[in-house]
Amino acid sequence: MLIIRLARRGRKNQAFFDLVVAEKSQAVQKKFVAKLGYLDPLLNKGEGKFVFDAAKIKKYISNGAQLSQAVARLLVRNGVKEAGKFIETRPTKPKKEVEKKKETSTQEELSSKEEAEQEIREGNGSDEGNEDNADEKPEKASEVKPKEEVKQEEKEKEK
Repeated sequence: MLIIRLARRGRKNQAFFDLVVAEKSQAVQKKFVAKLGYLDPLLNKGEGKFVFDAAKIKKYISNGAQLSQAVARLLVRNGVKEAGKFIETRPTKPKKEVEKKKETSTQEELSSKEEAEQEIREGNGSDEGNEDNADEKPEKASEVKPKEEVKQEEKEKEK
């Protein structure tokens, strides 16, 4: 069976691909039947250049040649409609389910945090007049006051 695929050429960090028709069992960079075009991804500051013979590609597709996923996507992007039937969709989870899971977990976390804060407020509300609790460390990091505020409060108490 014939397959239309990209064969990498070029040096290290200077990739260049030939669009070739080859036997599927052959190694990618070895023997091929015909060269149909090329892809230079580094040209034009990363935009790339894709040159191909659309008539020959359509002829091979009509004769039963398969396309690799990368080639099919490139050809569809460049106007060859026949290549669209070779693109396989990747199985992924719908985004709605993932978003719903995130929303429910964040809502549960928020409600548990609010409950904990409410319990702390209720506990601290009854002990406000008690100076014994003033020396204790706060239970949460959010209750820790900056050093400047603590110094101002100490100055006010001294007066």
